[in-house]
Formats: sequence, structure tokens, C-alpha cells
Amino acid sequence: MRPKKEENRPDNRKVIFKVAMQQFLDKGYSATTTDSICAAAKISKPTLYYYAKSKRHLFYLLHMDAIDTILKPHMEKSASISDPSERLTYMIRDLVEIVCSHPELRCLLNETLSIRDQYFKEVRQMWKKHYLLLRDTISQFISDKKLQAISKPSTVALLILGMIAWIPSWLHYSRKSRIHEIADTAIDLIFKNIFGKPTHKYPRKGI
Repeated sequence: MRPKKEENRPDNRKVIFKVAMQQFLDKGYSATTTDSICAAAKISKPTLYYYAKSKRHLFYLLHMDAIDTILKPHMEKSASISDPSERLTYMIRDLVEIVCSHPELRCLLNETLSIRDQYFKEVRQMWKKHYLLLRDTISQFISDKKLQAISKPSTVALLILGMIAWIPSWLHYSRKSRIHEIADTAIDLIFKNIFGKPTHKYPRKGI
């Protein structure tokens, strides 16, 4: 059913996405309903269903929007850095700064792990591409520096991603002054304790 003509405004999609993401952040995926989203966005059910087929489809669209606006630019920039030491440093720093600056990722990533359907197969494939880029970067870094690998690059990549993905669970998002400190510490820990090498000082982003 199409929404009434006056309800199909060009900015409805932006409003729905913003309101829905806040609802998912505040209540969690399971406790959020399409009724609560419609009430908060001040729209009718037909208007919501014009943009998303269901709550699960809406959640998928939100995750794909985050992938397009956050993950893909990160991966494109990372892939453009030829030196593996610089690339690895950039990937760690940028990913820490991303998760520290985008609380929506905490909700999207945690909830998506429990959903298995045709929508989220695509989401997982995109995040797997990121993991593979990190794994291959670590492998190239070890090879170029002729390091004695303490573990498989795949295991190191998973440990790095797990460490960084956990940050949103304890970080207070209002304290952005700590983001650079957290990123610096993550880089030093990884380079010195996993690789036994000094950190490559890749420039910080302006946050």
C-alpha cells in the first residue's frame, strides 16, 4: 500500500532512518516496534512500509547505509595505502576512531550477529571483505618485515577486530577527548606486543 501523497515527502526516508536508529539504540532491536518508530517519526504505517518492508528490512537498510557511508570509505582509503605498515596503522587507528564516533555501530554489529536471513548475508559479506583486507595486510607486513609470526595472520586479525569491536561497550560517547588516546594505545599494544616492532606514526584524523 502506497502512503498518502502528502506523506510521501522527500525527507521522510532521512527522518525514518534517524528515528529508527535512535529507537534501536535506546531499546535494542527486539524491544523496538514499528508502532514506536511511526509514533516517534510522526508517520503512518503505510509511509513506513513504503520505505521498508518490515522492521528487519529497515534494520538491514540502516546497516547497509552505515556500510556505504562509514565502512566502504574506510576500506577504500586503507586499500590505497601501499606500505603494509602504514596501512595496518591506518586501519587500526581509523577503525578505533570510527567505533568511538558512531554509537550506532554498537547496535548494528551486535544485533546483526543474531540474524540469519537473505538480508544479512550481504551485510556479513561486506564485513568479511574488511576482515580479509586486514588479514592480508598483516600477512604482507609480516612478510615484508621478515618477522617471526607468533600466530596466523587470520588469528591476529580476529583478535584486533574483537578488541576494537568491544570498545563501544564501555566507552562513554560524550568523552571524545579520549578517542586519540584509545587509538594510540591500541596501535602501541598491537605493534609492540604482537609484532615486537615500533609503531608507524600515521597521522591522526581531525576529531
